[in-house]
Amino acid sequence: MKRNRRHRRKTYIMRRLTVGLALIGLLAIIPALIGFKQDSEPKAEPSAPVAVPVKSGPTFPEIPIKEWTHQPIAAADTPDLLVGSMAFVNLTDGQILVDKNASERVFPASTTKLMTALLAYETAVDKDELDKDVVVVKQSTLDIPWDSHIVHLAVGDRLTVRQALYATLLESGNDAANSLAEYVSGSTSEFVDLMNARSKVLGLTGTQFRNAHGYSDPEHFTTALDMAKITYAFGTYPELVDIAGTYEYEAKFVDQAGDLKRRWWYHLGSAINERSIHYSKLVTATKTGYTDESGYTMVFLMERDGKQYALVTMQAKSGQTFPTMRTVEQIAFGITYE
Repeated sequence: MKRNRRHRRKTYIMRRLTVGLALIGLLAIIPALIGFKQDSEPKAEPSAPVAVPVKSGPTFPEIPIKEWTHQPIAAADTPDLLVGSMAFVNLTDGQILVDKNASERVFPASTTKLMTALLAYETAVDKDELDKDVVVVKQSTLDIPWDSHIVHLAVGDRLTVRQALYATLLESGNDAANSLAEYVSGSTSEFVDLMNARSKVLGLTGTQFRNAHGYSDPEHFTTALDMAKITYAFGTYPELVDIAGTYEYEAKFVDQAGDLKRRWWYHLGSAINERSIHYSKLVTATKTGYTDESGYTMVFLMERDGKQYALVTMQAKSGQTFPTMRTVEQIAFGITYE
């Protein structure tokens, strides 16, 4: 009896040992089995590169500007150069003749419209639309600050590009500037992107635009030297110079109902008005500007002996701009007025 009991106990122990050894063996080969399964799976082929289309930037007519050099004819602290910031540049020879804080950031006010007009003119000439009534005033065109200078355009008015240029450059209408912006780009926001792209192409380093008309914005700024470069580009187009050098202009266009409208627009810049005490026979075109933040701003495109000059005056107080212009005429050209 005892022997049978011992035999059964021994058999039980042997079975337990066998099962245990089998489990240990199974545990030992599981990693190998798993690894074998992983290695047997086919590896994914590397995916081919996918071409992503890149939106190309706008293209503009090439207007090369040679690198300007400083050839001063007057010191910045000359007493009769009254304005806070100014640049006087011989555009033909690429010479900066007077530099008074000309690289400092300033607010351009409505001299901004020189860039607006430049882009609109280039677009219209490219499309052969300068004298076509393709500028249509929309409700968004009139989305401007309440105290803006305007030419009283109404929704549905249809103008030619040339007419809108006169309204922008002579009367300095913010509504007219917006109408040109929407003609070019469809919206003023997209037009602002175009203005800044054009600035880079022209090599402007201190300019950023936020609107098409120049109403004050902390992020809308330029420098006197940058504005002189815009003036250079503007001055390469005789038709633009002729428009910005005209004192009065009669516009006839139709309203939303198709009825004829007639408007007379007069230049705010008196330097091209022969009846004004500020008239200058050297000035071929000009653009005015003013806001409380910018002070009085003015751009004069001049011509003497076949050469073009730009006089840009910024940060001027009342009564400082034209005496500064006369001082430049006397220093640069020996012209005096009695």
